[in-house]
Amino acid sequence: MNSHNRETAITARDLRKTYDKKVDALKHMSLDVRKGEVFTILGPNGAGKTTFLRILCTQLMPTSGEAHILGKSVLSEPEAVRETIAMVPQDAMAYANFTPWDYAYNFCLLRGMDKAKSRKNAEESLKAMLMWDMKDKPCQSMSGGEKRRALIAATLASDAQVMMLDEPTSGLDAIGRRNVWSALRDRAAQGKTIILTTHMMDEAEMVSDRLAIINKGELIIVGTTSEIKKKVPFRYRVIVPESEIDKSKFTEMTKIGDRLVIYLKTDEEAIELVRDMLRKGVQAEAAPVTLEDAFVRLAGGELQ
Repeated sequence: MNSHNRETAITARDLRKTYDKKVDALKHMSLDVRKGEVFTILGPNGAGKTTFLRILCTQLMPTSGEAHILGKSVLSEPEAVRETIAMVPQDAMAYANFTPWDYAYNFCLLRGMDKAKSRKNAEESLKAMLMWDMKDKPCQSMSGGEKRRALIAATLASDAQVMMLDEPTSGLDAIGRRNVWSALRDRAAQGKTIILTTHMMDEAEMVSDRLAIINKGELIIVGTTSEIKKKVPFRYRVIVPESEIDKSKFTEMTKIGDRLVIYLKTDEEAIELVRDMLRKGVQAEAAPVTLEDAFVRLAGGELQ
């Protein structure tokens, strides 16, 4: 996707959040998100993802630094910022006897849409979230995943220029997750700016135009998935049982229980290793390096 020379939608400069003068939830975070892109903040639990989003959506004051959304200051013009954003918080749950229709339709009215447009947007977004058949079902009788989808539908219906979603697919099954990804990609194609957080590698890889990896409150790297993977000096990984391998032959490996992930520079080396294993009657699988490999290498940490 051609996202160069695009206007900037979100600018964060040197954002810090310190609790009790000791705990740095965010350390000097600076990044730009472009209009019309899906931008993912990826990191383990406790990395500072939620803190960052809460500052952007005017719920939390930073200790220092500045942020702007569509040219408006998050610190000095919070009301103006709120008019341009819609947010799905991480722990928000639809509740009581409201229905998904109530949420989506009323959220549109609250944002100043007329009734016809509110109805149209509510219908489109509920259908996108596969919730049309349960649009009149009270949220209290729904599963956690269904409640989550109802809130995402309301956010999508809002037509906000900037949509922020904190761990939007937690608690959703594979089909529900893919629907959310697809709906977010559609909104970005319409020019909306989407910023979401996740600790799930496959999610970041599937949905993002660009992503930022953060760990312990620090920004590690920003780029496209392929740019970030290129930071790993190996192209392939082969997973083998540890007991079957002569470790002295390889320079880079990660141990996962009784298995080893061996990193190799070329597909020839990977195929050769898999062949060796097959000759011994041992199961081995080769694949290109993943975003998770890059994360572990760059952040020096493991993901849960």
